[in-house]
Amino acid sequence: MDGRRNDHRPHGHPRRSRCPLLELLAGLTGLGPEAERLRDRLLRWDRHMRAESTEATAYARVRSALVRRLAERPALAPLAELPAYPDVLLPWLFLVPRVAMGLNNFLAEDEPFGIDRTELVRAAVEDAAAQPEPEPWGMRHRLSAWTALPETDDGVAWPELAGDSECVLSTTRIPDTAGHLTRGPAARYVWDLANRDDSLWIVPLGASGVNGPHRYDQLPLWARGELVPVVTDWNLLRKE
Repeated sequence: MDGRRNDHRPHGHPRRSRCPLLELLAGLTGLGPEAERLRDRLLRWDRHMRAESTEATAYARVRSALVRRLAERPALAPLAELPAYPDVLLPWLFLVPRVAMGLNNFLAEDEPFGIDRTELVRAAVEDAAAQPEPEPWGMRHRLSAWTALPETDDGVAWPELAGDSECVLSTTRIPDTAGHLTRGPAARYVWDLANRDDSLWIVPLGASGVNGPHRYDQLPLWARGELVPVVTDWNLLRKE
């Protein structure tokens, strides 16, 4: 579920906005028993992509199955060939992520590319219903930072995060591909021009750019969408 950027809740607890996929689910008939139970479970869901929510994972499974079935349609076959771009860009240019990014536009059409969207959604629900009980969303939506720092075996436990694509904190994965998060806010800050001591900020992996004892001090706060005071008073600062 895509939390809107102007939602005041930090980690993708979206307002009750339109969701084309859930709207199509509401009208589905002819489902098997397990798929029918999954459909009803998702229609009762509050649409919050909480880290502890198993319904959020169930929704993501249906969405992923729908995207993959759509990507297999002959009408989209010309897009399956990989473009001649550097490997670092390819995860965003594969056909499946591109279809995932445009899924709502596809679902807004009655018969896009001549495809029966209702049949595709029905098949996707059956696919998702055949999987084991979903794990909490945070187990799939876990931070895995890309940095220029050397790899270290420091045993850090990367946090499980709430949210989804286009949420306020932008903790996003490449849509419908394996792996952890690929994007998150590197820093957030609020600077008070009238009183510098009231300024707040957060940096998930330290401010110095090097590994050290305080590299992960702010990480738990960052994961919760919190901020800490900006300290600039030399009488309060100490060298380590």
